[in-house]
Amino acid sequence: METKFFALPQTLLGRMAGGLLAAALLVLAFFFLFFFLLVAGILILGFSVRALWQARRVRAQTPPDAIEGEYSVEISDVKRIDGPAAGNTDKL
Repeated sequence: METKFFALPQTLLGRMAGGLLAAALLVLAFFFLFFFLLVAGILILGFSVRALWQARRVRAQTPPDAIEGEYSVEISDVKRIDGPAAGNTDKL
């Protein structure tokens, strides 16, 4: 029993049929890629529009008395009660 390997066709008719098959597969691959990217784009657009719609709805539900903005904390000078004038005799 011999092992047969696939070989490119050697006749003109075989080469033309192989080239035609290769071109058809290439065109088919481009169609699949085009439709895949089209469906992926539509899905991404749909999810992003839905997320923006949800964010808009959540923003509309914010109570009007909610305080938004920036703030900062300022620390004022604090006088220590246990200073040397208070009778603290510990040496540092």
